[in-house]
Amino acid sequence: MTLQDYAIEATRKAVDDLLRFASAVPADKLTWRPAEHARSVLEILQECAVLPLGIADYLRERPQTPRDISGYFAQMAQLDTFDKCVQALQANSETLYEAMRGVADSDLSQTVVMPWGQTMTLAQLLLTHYWNLTYHLGQIAYIQLLYGDRKMY
Repeated sequence: MTLQDYAIEATRKAVDDLLRFASAVPADKLTWRPAEHARSVLEILQECAVLPLGIADYLRERPQTPRDISGYFAQMAQLDTFDKCVQALQANSETLYEAMRGVADSDLSQTVVMPWGQTMTLAQLLLTHYWNLTYHLGQIAYIQLLYGDRKMY
């Protein structure tokens, strides 16, 4: 199994896990924020739905200087319902998987410069959506605990 195959497999599972937990959030809690500066489940889903497009762009274009990502924020704002987030997350993840398959083993050590200035290898970038999904799964699970849902999904 290649790193690309592993990253796709792990990311697919993380998408499923995130959606399983998020699907259990009642509609009236999707936009609830547990604190003033905290994010809601819907805002978390918006990010998770659009991030794969940015990662796919970086895998294909391999920028060496930080880029403007304001367009991605505009796309996130358009995902104003749970269903729109789910559809975008699934479709955009497929776009990412295709870009991941296009990374040759010989290119895994090539680098890109992220919008915040960090340099990452393509190998690291392959697992970024996976990492972000699992990070946000924990946030959603914690939000669920804060409003009283103690179930494991």
